Amino acid sequence: MSFNSNQSNNKEEGQEYGMITPKMEVDEQSQDHDQDPTISVQVMNNSNSVLKKIANLYAEQLMSDIILVVGDQQYPAHRVILCASSDVFQVMLMNPEWNECRKRVIELVEEPCCEAVFPQFLKYLYVGKIDISLSTVMPMLALAHKYNVQDLVDLCVQYMMKHIAKAATQGFLVSWLQYTIAFSPQHKDLTEALKRFLKWNLEIVSESRDFVELDVSVMAILLQQNDLVVGSEYKLFGILQNWLLQRKDLLDNDDTLTDAEKQENFIALVEQTVVHIRFAMMTPRELAHLLIFPLLEYHKEYIVQRMAIGMSYQSGQEERVQEVRNSEDGCLQFTPRLYLNDTWSISKMVNNFDMIEKYSNYVTCFFTPGNIAETEDEQPFTWEVEFFPRGIKYNKAKIIWGEDVPEVSINTVRVRVTCKHLQVEEKRFKIACLITGVQNKIDHILTLHERTEYFSSKSRVVNIDNLIPYDELALSSINLSPHLVGPNRNNLELQVIIVPMGPYTCRNTPSFDFK
Repeated sequence: MSFNSNQSNNKEEGQEYGMITPKMEVDEQSQDHDQDPTISVQVMNNSNSVLKKIANLYAEQLMSDIILVVGDQQYPAHRVILCASSDVFQVMLMNPEWNECRKRVIELVEEPCCEAVFPQFLKYLYVGKIDISLSTVMPMLALAHKYNVQDLVDLCVQYMMKHIAKAATQGFLVSWLQYTIAFSPQHKDLTEALKRFLKWNLEIVSESRDFVELDVSVMAILLQQNDLVVGSEYKLFGILQNWLLQRKDLLDNDDTLTDAEKQENFIALVEQTVVHIRFAMMTPRELAHLLIFPLLEYHKEYIVQRMAIGMSYQSGQEERVQEVRNSEDGCLQFTPRLYLNDTWSISKMVNNFDMIEKYSNYVTCFFTPGNIAETEDEQPFTWEVEFFPRGIKYNKAKIIWGEDVPEVSINTVRVRVTCKHLQVEEKRFKIACLITGVQNKIDHILTLHERTEYFSSKSRVVNIDNLIPYDELALSSINLSPHLVGPNRNNLELQVIIVPMGPYTCRNTPSFDFK
């Protein structure tokens, strides 16, 4: 799209920016004056009119002194505007050491996706406004980075922060994440938010069209995370299988590779990723069912070897388990992740949050196995989970042998987990509290708190406070909490996961960072 082909539209924009009677803003303030202190100084603000005149240069293509060639399109522009907006253009167009300094026609080499949005990018340099969408924000950010237009970089990052959930469902989150990783440590907050969404909402992302584009190095590190939230390890293997088979389709359609190279690359891809699946966290029934999975047709021997680790753990073969635990790729094999299935978790929905009384609590009970391995003969554990979404209150109490205890209230959002077994030898459990949030009308896990705690006969209660900032839940039509969900945005949804941390678990996982 060139300026000439859009001349009629641009004239309409010129009318919008240049033909309206300017509206002046007047700021009155009395100031001391050397000659006459009674003089009233007025600051006359007509900046909007000036901006509209500059915008009119873009719309009408008036007095352009340079032509930018991008792809097969030409864009008349003004050196002074480009230099004022971009450090890169300033060096390119003003430094005599650059050939472009002496040229009127300058060719810019851009990626095809950036060529498509270049007219909007150029327009922004004149008018300071831009329309951004899920599909255009990445190439626009790339142009803003390349030409060092920092204010546009900030606008793009702000847009991405507010549309992460929608990007995940529409097939853009993977490309966003991998782009921001490339610019690390820039955009640290955005990168961390994208990584959290990927870890805590993997099943949502895995159903998007761009999941196949997730780089193998990112996938490998992702699969090593202990705080990966997924229905089960069995479900995670299914997600990985779908990703691998889609990658195989891409390899099969690559005409630059021979059949032998395609097979070799796919085998390497399987081994780089399947090694991080924790087969020991699957039940014997799930392990047996894996034998009919399509992926085994391509590398059965290797996958069955990894599955055998799971069977060794489930059947109580301690020597083999210890051997794997001490191996390079085995230290995480016996560590549970955050599994959302009924075996390890329970959900609680607080409806009509705006109507519940202060200090209200919600109590529920559930049972979990004492061990991951089914061969361990141990009674299930009974847990009582209390949820205090609107603070805690301790009533005044009188102690016979001491002073009275005054009434105390604490403004916090708390979960209290109590082990109901009275006779328990000291045992470790991982406890996680997951709170659902909403962004772009999409429910997802927004906040996660995780702790590893020891329970025993003398220590049976754990409190986890500040799950959500207390003040955030104060209802306001102006600033509604993103943790309030439901059709009327007045429900609060919590999920608690409790899994045993046996003697072979490992808490030290590789950081979810990329060098």
